[in-house]
Amino acid sequence: HMNEEDDMSISKSRPSNRSTGRRLATILTGALCLFCFGGLAQAQTFTMGKECRAQVAVANQMNDDGDYAGALAAFDAIVKKCDTKDGKEAVQVGRAHALNGIGSYNEAIEAADAALKVTKDKSLFGYFERAYAYEQMGNMEAAAADYNRIIELTEKNENVAERATIYTKVADMYYKAGKAAEADQYLAKAMELDPSNPDPYVIQGDWAVRRGDYDAAFAAYDQAVAMGYTGAGMYQIRAEARLKQVEDKYGTTNTQELRGKMTPTETQKVCAEVTKALELGLKNMQLDMFAALVCQ
Repeated sequence: HMNEEDDMSISKSRPSNRSTGRRLATILTGALCLFCFGGLAQAQTFTMGKECRAQVAVANQMNDDGDYAGALAAFDAIVKKCDTKDGKEAVQVGRAHALNGIGSYNEAIEAADAALKVTKDKSLFGYFERAYAYEQMGNMEAAAADYNRIIELTEKNENVAERATIYTKVADMYYKAGKAAEADQYLAKAMELDPSNPDPYVIQGDWAVRRGDYDAAFAAYDQAVAMGYTGAGMYQIRAEARLKQVEDKYGTTNTQELRGKMTPTETQKVCAEVTKALELGLKNMQLDMFAALVCQ
């Protein structure tokens, strides 16, 4: 038997579109590390050990899920274990992100500084976490300087596809920082540089979801699908967006209430995305339960 919390509030604790962040972070790992410890246009040879890489991945997942205190503890536990350059950067960037998440901005700046030190001032994520901390503290001049440094480093990458991916991330950074004009500018650059990349359209969809424009969101997501992003991750994003749409409309995350209030068309739209994600192999207990309660 599921308890009341399980079956009544399937999406209560579900961060919106968290899978997008995971996917974009994965895509960016290789591109960003071109700037970490060597030539700007040369592929980086990773030295991080398997154990360190696995533990970093677990801690990053905690950050993605909003468990910043847990992530910080996980990163703190592996500071000495991850002693290669890329390992040190990953840990300190992760710590900075977690510290920003809990509002410890001075400590976040210290962690970002540590990531920048080990990379000789070439860690894009280090610059962004520091810029975010500065911005939250009201030091807009310092934040702007770090954002500009991100762009400067990005411009030097001769790999067009990688540069476009970085522009996409920078655009999302600006959007989340409330800088819509800059976000649009860099997303347009990403699309111009690499027209076959679906990631900018996924990000456009996410932005539309945040502002409650679901028609625009699914127009962008449909474009990403048409361009080949057809895996479980895409359909998790779409399913979560459809769920958020009806949650916003009816003012509840209670699945039983949603089941009673949704129109047949709304139910069909939500269930189509949820079912597709699960059919493609997505392992997600919340969506599994929603499908069992609503989509049978």
